[in-house]
Formats: sequence, structure tokens, C-alpha cells
Amino acid sequence: MSSKRTFLVVSLVASAGIAAAIVISLCWPRPAQVRENRQKPPSRTPAAPSEPVAKPPKPDIPSSLADVFDASRKTVDRMKAVDGLSRAQPPEVLAALSWLLRKRDEDEALRNNVGNKLRQCGEEHLVADLTAMLWDERETPKWRNYCVQHLRTCYEQSPDPATIEMLFKATECNEKAVRTCAVWSLARIATPRDKNRTPDGEVLKKIRAAALAALKETSVHFLVREAGVQSCARLGLTEALPDIRRIAARGGTRPTHLRIVAVAALGELEDAESTGLLEKLVKESTGQLHGAAEHALKRIRTAKAAERPPATPSGNSP
Repeated sequence: MSSKRTFLVVSLVASAGIAAAIVISLCWPRPAQVRENRQKPPSRTPAAPSEPVAKPPKPDIPSSLADVFDASRKTVDRMKAVDGLSRAQPPEVLAALSWLLRKRDEDEALRNNVGNKLRQCGEEHLVADLTAMLWDERETPKWRNYCVQHLRTCYEQSPDPATIEMLFKATECNEKAVRTCAVWSLARIATPRDKNRTPDGEVLKKIRAAALAALKETSVHFLVREAGVQSCARLGLTEALPDIRRIAARGGTRPTHLRIVAVAALGELEDAESTGLLEKLVKESTGQLHGAAEHALKRIRTAKAAERPPATPSGNSP
């Protein structure tokens, strides 16, 4: 009799334990819920000007794009098919290419080629698509970097204040690949081959400020600082020289490539005050750092020689 009572009590306790476990499992938040409930840290990325454009349904593929859309072909062959398209294309071809540009699971090299072709064709919605993909965090950093490059070339082809403003916003992005490319792209825009396409004074002022900010901000990834150093040199910003000299002179600069870029920038800025530092690096350093110092020193000496007045011929004139 006592054994039956013991069995009954144990059964009741076990049942209660199971019931409690069920209640706890129902009430306890799932891992996804916990992640959602955690407060996200503030982001430095400016709010996108609009929500990412929803990808429309796949359009009918024109016969002229059969080789481009044939996924069984090698990517390089599909890219060649894109390159082979003329610049004059009907709307249905442009619509199909735009769809392929926004296809996130497609090869990024192919998408990049498609972007180039759409720009050559003057596709009117390209800048809007690039902007949406730039701020779409579902895209890879590499593709968002491509978007910045395409926005730069779009601006160079057809200067639009809205496009360059988007590049300025990209210099504050959390993603280092985007920020690095944006800083350098703005420096490229400020120094066009055709001087008639140089931006106006206010835009140039903002571009210079963005380059200096990237150079001075030590809390960011070194690639952003490298872009700042290179951009300041390209823009001829002598006010950046104190910071660039410090990077070039600091033996413990990590990574070493940042120091190499700084040394090269001293040559590009023709900084005569750095002659002593560069001579020391030529004697004591090796590898790429030695080569960068030697080349920078040569540029400075060449510039200094060009400033000297021509020598006066000796002797009497006939």
C-alpha cells in the first residue's frame, strides 16, 4: 500500500514539473525576441533618403539579352554579352537590365558591368536605384562600395546636386568600405581632368572638409584614414601636412601601409620640410617604405630644382 502511495506522489510531482516547464517555455522569450528587445546602439549612418526600392517581379527577357540572363554560362561570358550591347536600347531592355542590377543574389561583377551599361545608355532611374542599394544593409559592403563608385561616375557625367549630396552622406556611413570610397570619390570629383568641370567653391569647401575629417579621426578603420591622407594629397591641402608628417614619422604606425601612404603624400605635396625625415627613411627602411621615401624625396627635389632661376651664362657676351 505504501509503495502505491509513493508511486502516486512521484507521479504527481513529475506531472507538476512537466507542467511548470511547459509554462516557462511558453512565457520565456525566444532568442529572436530577445534580440529584437535589445536596444540597438546608435548608428552613425545617416538616414537613407527613402526606403529601399522593392524589387519588382522579373520582367520578360528580350531575346537580345538571352546570353546575359543565361545563368548556365560563365560569368565572364555574360559580362562580355553586356559589354557587347550598344548604347541605344529600347525601354524593355533597360527595364530587364535594371532588374538584374537590383538582383542581390547575382554575381557582383556582372551587376557592376550592368551598372556601367545602364549609365552609358542614360537610364533615367539609375541614380535612384543606386541610392536605394547604397543604403540597403542587405547588400554586401563590396556592392555598396560599387554603388558609391557608380554614383561618382554618374555625377561626373551629369552633375546633379542631389547625387553629390548623397556622396557627402556616405562619408559618414558606418560601413568602412562605403566611407572610404566616398571620401576618395569626392576628391576625384574635385580634381577633374577637364578644369571646366571643377565644382563650385561651396562644394569644394565641403569636399576638403570631408578629406580632413577622415584624416584626423583616429577612431575609424585605418582604410578610412588612408583615404583621408590620399585625398588631402590629391587636393593639395597643405594644412594636412602636420598630421601626415606625424603618421610618416611614427615608427610604430600600424598597419605599415598607412605609413607608406603618408610618406607618398609628403612627396605629392612637395613638402620640403620633410626632406630630413625622408632621407632618414631612405637610409634606414626597407621594402615598400624605402621605395615610397625614395620616390617622395625625388619629387621634392625635382620641384625645388624647378623653382630655381636659370643659371646666368659666365663670360662676356659677344
